Amino acid sequence: MLPAGAPRLGLGCGDLYAGEHEQASFRLLKTAFDSGVRYFDVARLYGDGQAEHVVGKAFRGVRDQVIIASKAGIVPWSMQLATRLQRKALSTARRLAPFAGGLIPEPPPAVERYGAFAPAELVRSVETSLKALRTDYLDILLLHECDVPQATRPETLSVLERLRAQGKARAIGIATRFPETQGILAAEPERFAVAQFPSDVFSQHERRLPAAWRGVPVTHSIYKRGLEPLRQQVTSDPARAAEWSRRFGRSADDVAGYAELLLQDALASHDGLVLFTTSKPERIGPAVETARAEDAAGAAEFREFLAQTGLRAAG
Repeated sequence: MLPAGAPRLGLGCGDLYAGEHEQASFRLLKTAFDSGVRYFDVARLYGDGQAEHVVGKAFRGVRDQVIIASKAGIVPWSMQLATRLQRKALSTARRLAPFAGGLIPEPPPAVERYGAFAPAELVRSVETSLKALRTDYLDILLLHECDVPQATRPETLSVLERLRAQGKARAIGIATRFPETQGILAAEPERFAVAQFPSDVFSQHERRLPAAWRGVPVTHSIYKRGLEPLRQQVTSDPARAAEWSRRFGRSADDVAGYAELLLQDALASHDGLVLFTTSKPERIGPAVETARAEDAAGAAEFREFLAQTGLRAAG
C-alpha cells in the first residue's frame, strides 16, 4: 500500500481548516510530507467540510506521491443546503412572529447527518470529494461510521464495486467502531480491503479481527485513548514509576516517552498502518523516527512492563 521506504504511519487530517487557519494546515501537511509520511486520512466531515479542500490544494503537485483515504456516509452541516435553508427560514419565522412560536416547528439541529449510504448519496459524496481533493481518484474510499446492515446491503456493495471498477476508488474499506468492524468483516471477508478502527494499548483490537479477513488494518486513537490513562496509572504508584524510569530511562512524567512507546507498541501489534493526529508540526519528526525504527525489542519490553505491573494482561 505504501511506497518503498515510507513509514507505516498515516496523518489524520480531521482538524484541517481553510480561511485563517489554511496556512497552518499547509505547514502541517508539508512537514509530514517532507518527513516521509505518505498516507493521509481525511473525510467529507473533517474540518466541517474544509479538510478535503486543504489536502487537495496542498498536494496538487505531488498527487501521485501520496495515498489519500477519504470517507463517505456522514454529511457535514455546512453541506446540508436544504436543511440549512429550512433552519434559517424557521428561525426567521419564529423571530418575526413570536406569539406564533408554538405553531411553527423548531428548526432542525445544526449537526452532521450520519448514515448517508444510499447509492445516490455515495456517488454524490465521492464526486464531491474528488472535486475538493483536485483528483480523479481516491486511493481508498471508506464507509464512515457504518454498521453491519449498512455496509453489507446489496445495493451498497453494488455501488462500491461500480466506483472501484470506474477507477474513482482504487480500494474500498470501512472506518467504524470495532464491534461493527468485526461484524462487517465476518460477513464480507473478501469485500473490504481496508479496515480502520480505534485500538489502544489496553484494547488491542487488531488482535481480534476475523481470521478469514486478509485486508490491511489501519488503527487510530493510540494517544487519545491510551496515553493519559497509562500515565496516570504509572505515576499514581511509586513502584511502577520507579520501574518505568529504570527500564526506559525516562521520567514517569515525560509525556513524550509515553507517546514513543505507545507508537512502538501499536506498530508491533500488526502489519498495517497507524494513524496519528497532531496540530504541531514539531511533533511529526519524532513520530516518523519512531515509526521508521520499528523497534520490536523496545515494544516487547514495553509489553512485558505492562504485564508485570498489572496494567495489561500479557499476550
